[in-house]
Amino acid sequence: MVHHGEYLRAITRDDLLIWHLEHDDSQAGLDPQERAMLDFARKLNDEPSKMDAEDIQQLRRVGFDDRGALDIVMVISVFNLLNRWADAVGVAPLEHLLRAKERGDRRAQEQLQGSLAAAGK
Repeated sequence: MVHHGEYLRAITRDDLLIWHLEHDDSQAGLDPQERAMLDFARKLNDEPSKMDAEDIQQLRRVGFDDRGALDIVMVISVFNLLNRWADAVGVAPLEHLLRAKERGDRRAQEQLQGSLAAAGK
């Protein structure tokens, strides 16, 4: 998971987003498409046998076409394959990614504390 999170952090440069996605994605400020995609991904990852046509319909309702839905399924499937392979053969996160995650987590914590202080909490 560290590899994927650090890849997303490198793309978005948003430590707080990554923190929320890892700890409480309801606070991540996702738009309706992102939320639908994340919910779909979670269900496909956690309960693949419970997927049904309604899951694809939900993606369509927020603007994904069949190609977009297929892309989502393919990315989730490839990540699952890679994660399971890495777990099976004992691939450990690279040290520089672990250090980057620690730095990003610290920055996110500072942002959260700053937000709470500004709100008077």
